[in-house]
Amino acid sequence: MNELKAPSLQSLLESDRGSSDSLLAESLLDVEDLDDVEYAIPPSGALPTLESALSEFEADSDIGSELGVPIPGPTPTPSIAEEGGVRNGGAGGGGSIMRYAMMQGVSAQIASAADRVNAGMATACAVSSLIGIGTSHGHILNFDITQALRWAHQDKHAQGAVSALAYNPDCSRLLAGYARGLIVMIDTQSGDVLRNVFDAITPNTGVLLLKWTSRPALALCSDSGGSVWSLSFTRKLGIRGCSSRCLFSGARGEVCAMEPLMMDNSHELDQYCIIALATLSKYFIVTIRPRLKVIKYHLLQGPPDCLPLLAWQMVLIQAADTTRSVDPVLVLGRGNQLFFHQLFMSNGRITLLYLRHVQLQANLLSVHWLGPKCVACMDTSEILHLIDVRSSKELECIDMANAGLVYGSAQFKGLATGGNVSPALALAGTHACYNSLMSRGTQLYVLGARSLHMIAVRTWTERISYLVKNQRWQEACDLALDGYRATTERPRRKAQAKERIIMLFKEYLAASARAPDYCLGAIVKCLITIGELDLLWTQLWDRLQNKSLYLQHITEHIENDNIHRVSPTISQALVEHWLEISPSKLEDIILKLDWTCLDLNQVLKAAKRYKLYRAQIYLNTHALGDYSSPLTELIPLVALENSSLGNSLLVYISSCLAGRGYPSGEIPADMAQNVKHEVLRCLTSLHSNTSVPNELPYPYLRALLKFDTRETLNVISLAFQEKEFSGELGFSHRKRIINILLEIMTPENNTWAEIGCLLNFIAQQISQQCLKPDTQLLEKVLNHLSKEKITNETARQHSERESAWHELLINNCLDEISSDEEQLRLAKRAHCYYVQEYLLEKLQRYDAILECYLNNNQRHDTMFCYMERHVSQPERKIYEQIKTNLKRLLQINAKETTRIIDFYFSEKINKLLEVAQEDEETLLTFLDYLHRRRVILSTEQSEQLLALLCKHKTEEVDAFIQQSDGYRIEEALNLVLSHKLNRTAIYLYEKNSNYRSAFELSIELLAKLRNDEAAVFAQEISNLCVRSTGVLANKDFEQFWFTLLQEILPRDDLKSSTKQMLHLASQYVDLPKLVQLLMNTHNVSGNFGDIKDLLMSMLSQSRQETNTMEKALEVKGRELANAFARKRAEVKRGLLASTMRCMICQQRLYNQSDILVLGGCGHAIHDKCAETYRETLQTRRNNEDILQMEYRESDEFKINLSCPNCNVEITNNFYSNIIKLSEPSAAVIDLNETVLNTESKIQVLQMGVLRLKAPPRKFTNY
Repeated sequence: MNELKAPSLQSLLESDRGSSDSLLAESLLDVEDLDDVEYAIPPSGALPTLESALSEFEADSDIGSELGVPIPGPTPTPSIAEEGGVRNGGAGGGGSIMRYAMMQGVSAQIASAADRVNAGMATACAVSSLIGIGTSHGHILNFDITQALRWAHQDKHAQGAVSALAYNPDCSRLLAGYARGLIVMIDTQSGDVLRNVFDAITPNTGVLLLKWTSRPALALCSDSGGSVWSLSFTRKLGIRGCSSRCLFSGARGEVCAMEPLMMDNSHELDQYCIIALATLSKYFIVTIRPRLKVIKYHLLQGPPDCLPLLAWQMVLIQAADTTRSVDPVLVLGRGNQLFFHQLFMSNGRITLLYLRHVQLQANLLSVHWLGPKCVACMDTSEILHLIDVRSSKELECIDMANAGLVYGSAQFKGLATGGNVSPALALAGTHACYNSLMSRGTQLYVLGARSLHMIAVRTWTERISYLVKNQRWQEACDLALDGYRATTERPRRKAQAKERIIMLFKEYLAASARAPDYCLGAIVKCLITIGELDLLWTQLWDRLQNKSLYLQHITEHIENDNIHRVSPTISQALVEHWLEISPSKLEDIILKLDWTCLDLNQVLKAAKRYKLYRAQIYLNTHALGDYSSPLTELIPLVALENSSLGNSLLVYISSCLAGRGYPSGEIPADMAQNVKHEVLRCLTSLHSNTSVPNELPYPYLRALLKFDTRETLNVISLAFQEKEFSGELGFSHRKRIINILLEIMTPENNTWAEIGCLLNFIAQQISQQCLKPDTQLLEKVLNHLSKEKITNETARQHSERESAWHELLINNCLDEISSDEEQLRLAKRAHCYYVQEYLLEKLQRYDAILECYLNNNQRHDTMFCYMERHVSQPERKIYEQIKTNLKRLLQINAKETTRIIDFYFSEKINKLLEVAQEDEETLLTFLDYLHRRRVILSTEQSEQLLALLCKHKTEEVDAFIQQSDGYRIEEALNLVLSHKLNRTAIYLYEKNSNYRSAFELSIELLAKLRNDEAAVFAQEISNLCVRSTGVLANKDFEQFWFTLLQEILPRDDLKSSTKQMLHLASQYVDLPKLVQLLMNTHNVSGNFGDIKDLLMSMLSQSRQETNTMEKALEVKGRELANAFARKRAEVKRGLLASTMRCMICQQRLYNQSDILVLGGCGHAIHDKCAETYRETLQTRRNNEDILQMEYRESDEFKINLSCPNCNVEITNNFYSNIIKLSEPSAAVIDLNETVLNTESKIQVLQMGVLRLKAPPRKFTNY
C-alpha cells in the first residue's frame, strides 16, 4: 500500500533525481510516519484518472457562451469539492456560480514542510499544469496535476524568502525569485537547478515579480527598486547563460505591476512581444520585440495605499458594424476603479481602445480574468467578487477571510535588503498579493500561509446540477432556459442544452414524487420552450393529482401565444375547467388554439350554451368551412344581445370581404373568392332562412344598419376597395348595394341622422369616383345635404354632412344639377359654413368669408390663422371685416384679436376705438387688452379705461393704477372716489405726494375694518408712515405715528400687531412720548407689569441693532486693515534695476546721488538727470511732440510718457500704483509737478528714490 502513495519530500530527497543543489540537507519527512487520514492522501484506488483530472473549466464550455477563445491546457483538480472553511456571500445567484475547494494534498505538504523541516510559511505560488509553492525560508515545492509532490528545492545561498515564481508556457522551466535578488531556473521534470543568476537586477534589491513572455527564452523581472529587467536565457557551447537588460529604470518611477500578453500564433499581434507596466502614477503598454517601443501611456490615479492591477484576456468583441473579432482586452485597476481597454491592429499600427469603466464599493487587492466574460476581484476585506464584464454587475461574492491570504508586504518594504525602498512603494505594498493569487482559465488559486485554495466558475451544466442538488428548482429552470435561448445560432450546442433540460425534467420527476405540484410552472415553461410537448401531455399530466394548477399554467402559455396545440385529453380538461370558472376566458383560449386539437362536439355545444359567439364563428369558419351560417344564425340576435355580438359580426364581415381569416390569419387563396361572394350574397339576400310573414326585405343588412349605421357603412366602404368591386362589373355591384341601402334607409324606418350617414357615404363614394354620378341620386343626396334642420343631428354628423358636400364640390360632381350661386344659397340655409367658405373663395367674394368663420364655432381657432395668412392681400379686406365684426371677434378671443390689430393695424387703433364706443363692454375689453399689450394709450383713453374698470371690473383697478402712468392723477382720484374705491385713492394720494390725505383716508378705512383684515391694513398704514419719513417734517410724520397708535392700542382685535407697531414706531418718534401714550391708553393700565413686555422688547431690539452696528463696524475695520496691509506690502516690494548706468548721463549709478528706477523696464536715472529730463518734457510739451493731452468733457486729460532709453510706454495705471522704497533718503520726485496744472486732478507717475553706496543688486521685479 505504501508503494502506491504519492511521493513525499523524504522520498524525493533520497532519490537520485535532480542536482545536488535541489536536495534538502536533511530529511524532511519520514515515510513510515505518514498517515493517509492525517494528511488526507487519497488511496491508490481513488487516484483520479487522466480524463477526470483534466479540468473542464474553460471559457467556451458554457452553453450560453458566445466567445470562441482557445481552450487552456489541463489544470490541477481539487481533491475535495464544495467543502471548506470559506464563507459564501451568496450574492447574485446564491452561491451557484463559483465553486470553492481546498487543495488538500498541497495544503498538507505545505503544513508538513513548515512543521517538520522549518520550511516556513508559504510566500508565493505559481500555477500551470504544475503547482509551485515557495516558502519564507527559501524552499520550493513542486506538485503535479494530482497534487502529488514531485520534487523539493532548498536555497543554499541564504537569499531569504521565495518572493516570486513563474512557469514558462510549456511548463518545462520554473523561475524563482528571492527576497535578496537571486533568480533560479529549475527544470520542472527533474528539479535540477539550471541557472543561478545573482546579478540580473539592481544590486541590493529583491525580486518582486517574475513573468515569462510569449518568447520561449525571454522573461521579465521587477525588483524592489522599481526597475524592470528583461532576462534573455542563452545556451552557447553547452554553457547556459543569462543576459539582463534594464527596460525601465526605477529612478523614473517605480514599476509595481507588470503583465505580459500571452497569445497563440493565430492572432495578428503574435509577432510582437507586448507587456503592460504600471507605476503608482501611470501605466504603459510597451512592445519588447521586435523593438522596444511605447504604444500607450496614461495617468493612473488612486489611493496611495493601493497598488495598480493588470490582467490580459482574449475576448470576442462585436463592433458597432456587427463585425466580430477576438482581441486581447486589458483590465486595469486601482482603488475601487476598473478600466477595460481593447488592443488591436488598425492600419498597421497597434491601437489601444477604451471600452468601459466599472466602479466597485471597496478598494481592490487583485484582479483576475475567470474566462472571457467574468472578472474576479479581491477587495481589502478579502471578499472575492465575481463581476460580469458586459453588464458591469456583481454576480456573486465569497468571503475568503478564513483562507489566511498571504501578503507580500515584506518584499515591497525591502525588509530583506535593509528597507531601501521609497516610502510610497512601502505604503502601496502594504496589501500586496501579486504572487498569492493566480488564475488559470476559469480557476483562481488563493495561497494561504499553510494552505492552497481554489475557486472555479461552474459551467452552465454544473450550475444546474448544483441548483438541483440543493432543491432550487426555480433557479435551475431559469438558468437552463437562459442557456438554451443563448444557443439560438448554434445547432449542436442547442441540442446539448435541450438534452440537459430533458435530464433536468427527469430529475424533477424523481425528486418531486411526494409534492408533484412544487415548481410546476417553471418545469412547464422549460418543456414548452424546448418543444418537448409530449412529455408535458403524458408524464407530467399523469402524475398530477390536482390538475387545476397545471391547466392554469397551460392557459398562461396559450394566452401568450407560446403554444397553439394541446393534446385532446388536455383540451377536454381545459374546456371543462374554464367552463366552471369563466366561460368568457374559455372563449379567448379557443380563439388561440388550433381547432384540430379540440373536441368539436364539446366546444360547439359549450359555445352555443354559454353564448360564446366569437368562438362559434371561429369554429364554423375554420373547422366546418361554413362562412354564411354565423351570419344567418347570429345577425337576428344582434338586437337582443349586447353590443359585443354586433361588433364581432362587423369585424367578421370586414375580414371576410378583405380575404382575411377570423380572428386572425388569412383565408386560403383558393377559397377567398367564394367566401367573399358567399358573405355578400348572404348580406344582400332578400329574405332570411327563417322567413316570417310581414318580414321586411334584406333583413340581415337591415339589422346591421339598425345596430350601427356608421360602422356598417364603413365596412361596406372598405369592401368597395377590393378588386372585386373594380371595373364595369364591380361598379354594377356597387350600384346594386347602394340601391339596396337606399331602399332600406327610409324615413319611415330610420331617423334622419341614420339616413344622413347613408347619404354622406354615397356622397363620398361619388366624390372618390367609386360610384358613377347619377342625376337622380345626386339630387336626392343634395336635398339631404342642404336641409335647413335635421332633428337630433349632432355636431359630428353636421360636420360629416359638410365634409361630404365639400368633397362633391371639389370633384365638380354637382355642376350638372346646380350652379355655384344656388349652392351658396343652399349652404347659407343649411348653415354649412365650410361649404359656404369654399363657394365664396371660388366666387372671389372675400369680404364675406370671415363671417363664415364667425358663425362656425368649430373653426374659431383657425379664423385668426386665416386673417394673418391673408392680411397683406387688399382684396381680402381683412381690416374692413374686422371693423364690421369687432364686437364678435372680441367676444370670441379678445387676446388674439387685439394682437392682430396691434401687429398689423396699429395706425388704425383709434378708428377701431371709435367703432367700439357704441358698446361699453366691447370698449372695455378692447382698451383692457390694448393696455395689457403695452400699447401706449392717450390720456383720454387711459382715463376712459379707468372709468370703465371702476364701473365694471373694480378688482382690476388697482393693477391698472399701478402699472399705467397715462392718466391724470386728479381725474383718477375723482373717478375712484366717486366709486368709493378708497384703497386706490390712498395709492393715488401717495403718488401725488399728498401723504396727509392718504393717511387720513387710511385711518378712516382702518376704523371700519375688523380682525385679520384690520391687522393687515394696519401694517400697510405703518409702511405708508415709513415712506413719508423722508418727505414730511419730523413733526408731521411723528403725528402720523401717534395717530396710528391711538387707533390701534385701544382695539382688542389688533393686539397681535401692537408690539410690532411699537417697535417700528420707536425708530421714528420720541420714546418718552411713546411710553406716555401707552400709559394714557384706556385699556392699558399704568402698572409697569402691563407694559413690561413692550418695553423689554423695545430694549431688546435696540440692543440687537446696536450689536449689529458694532459687528458691521468691526467687519468694515478689518476690511480696511486688510486693504492697508496689502497696499503696504505692495509699496515695500523691491524694484528691478536692469542696468548699472544712468540712461541719460551714462554714468555709474552708485557713489553718486539718489537714483530713480523707471517702471517695468528696469532702466534708472540720477535724480539730477531727472531735473534735466523734466525740463525737456516741459519744452516738448509746449511743442506737443511727446506728451499729448486729450481733453474730455470733464476737462481732464491723460498723459502718455515713455522711458528715455527704450520708449516703453509708462501708463497711468502704473503710475497710480507707485512702489515706494522704504525710508528713502530723498523725497519722491513727481516728474510732472511743474509740467502739469495741479488743478486738473490727474494721477501721474511717482518714482521711487534709492540712495546707492555700492553697485546695485538685482531687485525683485514688480
